[in-house]
Amino acid sequence: MMKTTIPTRQNEEDSRMTTKRHCRRVQNWLGQTSLSLLIILAACLVSPPLALEAATGTFAARNSAQDFDNLNADGINSPYGLWSDGVTIWVLDSSKDPKLFAYDLATKNRDSAKDIGGLKAAGNANPTGIWSDGTTMWITDWDDDKLYAYKMSDKSRDTAKDFDTLKAAGNTNPTGLWSDGMTMWVAD
Repeated sequence: MMKTTIPTRQNEEDSRMTTKRHCRRVQNWLGQTSLSLLIILAACLVSPPLALEAATGTFAARNSAQDFDNLNADGINSPYGLWSDGVTIWVLDSSKDPKLFAYDLATKNRDSAKDIGGLKAAGNANPTGIWSDGTTMWITDWDDDKLYAYKMSDKSRDTAKDFDTLKAAGNTNPTGLWSDGMTMWVAD
């Protein structure tokens, strides 16, 4: 398992340069344009390190020392989504009382001060995916066909940043989401 930096506004330019470097390495390794090159270059847009590993045939082995083994003990029974800012990782539990659990990446200890609870009371009863820009956390809801927004600073709802137009766009069962900071992609 490789550790990667989550793109933020601060490191967006670094991320672009890293992507270009990875893609150039893949191009150099393959030499000529071919169908394989086109597939791997497409992968560069999604995951440059993975594309490089796919091109070279070298994949990192699982590092079980990085596992979080205490999720069940903390009450997480149905983990559905993950997001990290590089310091904290949030795990979305979509059980009877859905909640976002926060963990310190370095120590793997629970950081309950950063947990976001009350999802069901806010109407976000069937959450399935999460993504954040570092200030707002968006959570998909399977039943409401909606993205709920929460302020990370005080964990309150931020209804002005909700996305209520998923159904009209054809997303009737949103399960996951990702963004580059400009466009939000929703898995249906």
